[in-house]
Amino acid sequence: MKEKMSIIISAGIALLIIMLTTFYILGPETLKLSNLLMIFIPIMLIIGAITILWDRIKNMKAGLPSEDERAKKLHWKAGAYAYYVTLWIAIGTMWYNIIFSDIFGFPQLTAGQVVATIVLLSAMCWFIFQFYFRRQGDIE
Repeated sequence: MKEKMSIIISAGIALLIIMLTTFYILGPETLKLSNLLMIFIPIMLIIGAITILWDRIKNMKAGLPSEDERAKKLHWKAGAYAYYVTLWIAIGTMWYNIIFSDIFGFPQLTAGQVVATIVLLSAMCWFIFQFYFRRQGDIE
């Protein structure tokens, strides 16, 4: 029962994000390239979440547990690697604001853009590591 509820809640959140993104795209404002990138990354995250949910649903229909010990190790390892990458993403955004915007004249990132970049890219890295480790096979 707990597994079914987590799948239903996750699917509901994914649908809510898809609806909100659709309303934002169809809004009266014109979209810039930076806004399109901020829409593209969450869409990729939703696709990743849907594939993970799809895998859990297939396991439940086959009578298997939705998550086993290997899957838990895979989640933890992907999370640890994504954490390390997130630290470098945060340092990279700081370097961007110091080096590229001050010295080379690129537009400076606002605090909201920095937070969005860190959160969205770290989540994307987690999905990438998740799929990589799943394809890799045995994890130590």
